[in-house]
Amino acid sequence: MEKIGLYTALILYLIAFVLLITQSRWRSWGIAISLSVLTHMGALVVRSLSANHPPFTNLYETLLLLSLLIALRLLFWQKQIESRYRWLVLLTGIICLGTALLLPAHFSVSRPLMPALNSFWMYIHVPAYFFGYMALILAFLFALIFLGTGKNESAPEIASLLRKLHNEVKIAFLFLNIGLVTGAFWAYFSWGNYWSWDPKEVWALIDVLVLGIYFHLLKPRGTKKVWIVLLAFLCMLFTYFGVSFILSGLHSYA
Repeated sequence: MEKIGLYTALILYLIAFVLLITQSRWRSWGIAISLSVLTHMGALVVRSLSANHPPFTNLYETLLLLSLLIALRLLFWQKQIESRYRWLVLLTGIICLGTALLLPAHFSVSRPLMPALNSFWMYIHVPAYFFGYMALILAFLFALIFLGTGKNESAPEIASLLRKLHNEVKIAFLFLNIGLVTGAFWAYFSWGNYWSWDPKEVWALIDVLVLGIYFHLLKPRGTKKVWIVLLAFLCMLFTYFGVSFILSGLHSYA
């Protein structure tokens, strides 16, 4: 049932995507994306019930969560995203969901939680990070749009784009810090110390430090901001994927 729901959600997302790029009216697109989100959420509920744990404990599940958060952001906060760019946001969510479904079968196998994961801190720490990742992905998309549409920052359209990018960076910075702090408390209660220089911890700190540079530019021009966002996005990708596959540590199970 879980996979049926996810594939159904993917098909509905693709229909919504086609409606977006063909500039169909809101009613048609809105119905498609709403059905997609409801089906996607239903599949995650089924996953959670069958696994006996929340659906964000491994790479497969977190990709499902991330794609859902992107879709929810597009559905409920769409005014922050210009209509001509919404297809790009939806395409990103489709890629995340498609990647999860294309992972080898052993990634989607449900396993009992490790003792260290059996904590209420997980319900704060993991969602906080993925709210931050979702916002950083949107900031990355706005950065790409900025680079692709010219760098005339005095133009109203570009100024509006940079304001939206700035808002997403603030959201990402807030939630990544919440994730980092709650992760430290979780580590203390699970392993007896707040910080162990685990590769995932180190790279999570790097993500925050890189975004911190964004807020401390002496001359905060758009081009500089955009390049910092691009760098932060690459750091986030390595934290999310690279650390899990290349480096070993306490977070290798994720």
